[in-house]
Amino acid sequence: MARKLRAWEAGKPVPRYDTIHHAVVPADQTLIVVFVRMAGESRPWGIAWGRADEQPRIASVPDGRVRDDVAVLCADFAEDLLEHLRVHNWTYDPVDQSAVLAELRQVWLPNGQHVAMLHQLSYTYSQTKFGGVNQDILRALGRLAGWMFRDTSRHGHQHVVNASAALGKAYVFPTQDARTAHLGYQLAWLETSGNLAERMAAAGTAEGLTVSPTLDPRLERDELSPLVEKFQAGRREGANVSKLADAIAAVLASQLERRWRLTAAAYRLLLDNERPINAGVPALVAEAHDEFWNQHQRIELRHNDPSQGPAFVAHPETDFHGSSAASRYLIHAAADEAYTGHLIHDDAELFLEALDDGKALRGTVDSADDLGSGRTTKPQWVLRVDPTLPNRLRENGRIAPYGSKGHEATILSVESSAEALAVRIEWTGRKTMPLACGIGARPADLGWVGQEVAFVVSDAADLTRRRSGRVWKAKDGPGAWLTHGKAPVPVEITTEDPGADFLIDDISQIESETGA
Repeated sequence: MARKLRAWEAGKPVPRYDTIHHAVVPADQTLIVVFVRMAGESRPWGIAWGRADEQPRIASVPDGRVRDDVAVLCADFAEDLLEHLRVHNWTYDPVDQSAVLAELRQVWLPNGQHVAMLHQLSYTYSQTKFGGVNQDILRALGRLAGWMFRDTSRHGHQHVVNASAALGKAYVFPTQDARTAHLGYQLAWLETSGNLAERMAAAGTAEGLTVSPTLDPRLERDELSPLVEKFQAGRREGANVSKLADAIAAVLASQLERRWRLTAAAYRLLLDNERPINAGVPALVAEAHDEFWNQHQRIELRHNDPSQGPAFVAHPETDFHGSSAASRYLIHAAADEAYTGHLIHDDAELFLEALDDGKALRGTVDSADDLGSGRTTKPQWVLRVDPTLPNRLRENGRIAPYGSKGHEATILSVESSAEALAVRIEWTGRKTMPLACGIGARPADLGWVGQEVAFVVSDAADLTRRRSGRVWKAKDGPGAWLTHGKAPVPVEITTEDPGADFLIDDISQIESETGA
């Protein structure tokens, strides 16, 4: 709320944090993608895609309800998307498991509705029985789109960027939060010069132009529908309908290009931002690469080489696979726990936010002792903490000194009085190494006495991540009936295509290593 008031006072958006909290890679590593679709349809009617430093490629079909035409469009798009993300079997230079920030490839989309189109592509193509010569690449597109969509729900994801959400994290706007989901509205606030009234007027005008994949109903009803009806009537009669197809393509191209330009503007605004990328982002990128390898690249390898193991692909409809669902839940929980810990040591605003939430504290060192014997070091401090401030202190809890990631201490006891909380801590992580904050001495140094030191609450992400691996070995343990249940009869998964797939349960697929 305080930031919102500052934005109102300034008459313009103000930075939310001191750093940018996600990677913004160079233009040659960035693919901008936008979709449009017919009202009521899930398949795209047109797609614009291209690197941020090039002109977009714009393609569409005359009628988005014609499945075969849309399949050709999507196969064309898939070829560039698969190559851009360096997916195994679809490029000569696939990304490996040890990739770093310089190897990261990003896909930027305008807003959450365009991100949801990835789920539609997964649902349509990951198990398609159609497509003819394009069937393999369409299935590959469906699998990749499914992974991209699922990964966007993991805190700290880096491959897919929702431009509207990225601007919302980077800035506080002097307006209602519900309105800032509109990318054009955000950019008008950020790029318009002048006072509050002028910026507000420009934002209101921009808000009237839709950015979602679904077109403005008036445009579709008044301009496109008559053209599509004439096109279909002419095609049924065997007439030349090329001019009608061109007219439809021209209308769609203008809509696609406008959305693409808005997304490119958001990308450039964050790329050229005066604030630096947070020093914790490379750790998030490493986790993102690990997720891409384990949840997609490894699976794609197994599609071509079943000897490496079963190629399990998550169904786009729901979590049919109990073990996979339980494991992914824990991975996402671990990412959620670790996210702030990666970033907070390089962002004072984020630290102040944690301080208000009781997830950080400031205390004065009353004593610093080394209770070790011989060569053993056992530094302990007693901190004096203001009891009126919010905190989440508890015995056996872990805290880390703010600005010195890697050091860690365990809370041994908390004694309260009217004047202060006396918190006794024992250093357990990097206890013989100098801290990167304060006076820069080792924890056992007496020079810390009288110094004010800030701490943040440590997370248990590593423990949660280890639990995710144990799910797969829990077939005989408590809760096995949930994660390792065997279906009494084969479960049929029907799709819009004629034919059906039979669900392979956890035991027959993972433990017996049958292919999916």
